Amino acid sequence: MLEKVLGKYKSIQRSLVRSFIIAISLVIILSILEFFIFIDPYIKDKFIEINLHNQEQVREIADIVRRALGFTIINIILISVIIIRINMKKMLQPLRQINDATKKVAKGDYDIELETKREDEIGELTENFNKMTKGLKSTENLKSEFINNVSHEIRTPISSIEGFAELLKDKNLSDDEREEYANIIIEESERLINLTGKMLKLSKLHNQNVIVKKHEIEIDEQIRKAISILEPKWKEKNIKINVNLEHQIFLGDDDLIFQVWINLIENAIKFSNNGGKIDIKITKENSEIVIIVKDYGVGMPEDEIEKAFERFYQIDKSHSEEGSGLGLAIVKRIIELSEGKIEIKSKEGKETEVKVKLPAPNEKNNKIVIE
Repeated sequence: MLEKVLGKYKSIQRSLVRSFIIAISLVIILSILEFFIFIDPYIKDKFIEINLHNQEQVREIADIVRRALGFTIINIILISVIIIRINMKKMLQPLRQINDATKKVAKGDYDIELETKREDEIGELTENFNKMTKGLKSTENLKSEFINNVSHEIRTPISSIEGFAELLKDKNLSDDEREEYANIIIEESERLINLTGKMLKLSKLHNQNVIVKKHEIEIDEQIRKAISILEPKWKEKNIKINVNLEHQIFLGDDDLIFQVWINLIENAIKFSNNGGKIDIKITKENSEIVIIVKDYGVGMPEDEIEKAFERFYQIDKSHSEEGSGLGLAIVKRIIELSEGKIEIKSKEGKETEVKVKLPAPNEKNNKIVIE
């Protein structure tokens, strides 16, 4: 209740209320002092001398009272102007500084940083401004890195295609060599198509803010389907897949969610050792559907876990030719759009666990409770 009237501690509202109380107190004190110094002695003298039938003396007393009121009004105006001036300067000066800093940010200068010891709304605004500039700088760096990575990733298959296409011009090539070079060109072309497709997909997902068309998805059936599709890959490495899948329904985009399981299981296969195993589990915890995909392969250092979701980041450089580094970035964005969470736990050389949490659909009922 007190905060609603006076405002939060060290807030501008509290400062203004405090200044107003000080101003009123000063006016009261000055008015009392003026009354006892300038008015009270004269009134006493006049009342001693006064003759009630003397109109001139009555007018003199009225003039004294009027002068007192005039002094009081002048004091109120002067004190109010001084207090308002001090508070306006206290509020407007930092706002002007923040405004100047904002103009620099608008021109692309993200290195600017504001400092303040204030703990009111201006202090909060300063803190949020610094967070904004750090975020913009990080985004700018990410954009530059993205452009560099795109250039590198696209240049490699294009250079390969160009090189082997030149070799195919040689009329002295044997049929086996010609077929080998043609197959390399096809593989590199497919890699390029796959890369550009993933880039377009990621761009589309980042420009998408909400999933409009939601359908009931049987998560367990989707994961079984993904395992079946990826069977040639896990059989090739003689990997054992252990499943413990509770039947769970999720409301979301069927194609996008299915792509999540394909990416996660494919990654688990990629980074598993030959003859290894992968555990896949579905459970429900409170109001969330929890999906865990765990492999016992190469793992990753702790400082690289957060980078795993960055675009073009390769978890294991030895597998760089097997992917584009966009898979987990796409997965994370799909999970975000689905209002879920994703986290990675890993021990280098031992295991990696990816946990996805999706909101369970609310149970529908037709009961209306009137209180």
